[in-house]
Amino acid sequence: AFDGSLVDTICMILVPLVIVARLVPANVWSYMTFGTLYANWLVLIHSEFVHPWDEVFRKLGFGTAADHHVHHRLFVYNYGHLFMYWDWALGTYRDPRSLAGKQFSKDL
Repeated sequence: AFDGSLVDTICMILVPLVIVARLVPANVWSYMTFGTLYANWLVLIHSEFVHPWDEVFRKLGFGTAADHHVHHRLFVYNYGHLFMYWDWALGTYRDPRSLAGKQFSKDL
């Protein structure tokens, strides 16, 4: 997991950024827009707050804060930061509502 060290920052943020910048032709504004949207998405999934749009996002395959909380709590489920498609396909998705009261004491 990302711990904020220099090595983690290089391996998990800078290297992927450079690789994508070399592979995907786009201008600086496109990268800035994507980076801003993705950073805000990461804040939302780490907020541990139930948002009014969570059900719609879940039906579209987007991960929610509750989905990501399952990942932080159990580590072997819900790997997707953005989409849950691979988790569904590979059997690593766990619905946070099915764990309420068993693994979690807060509302999900």
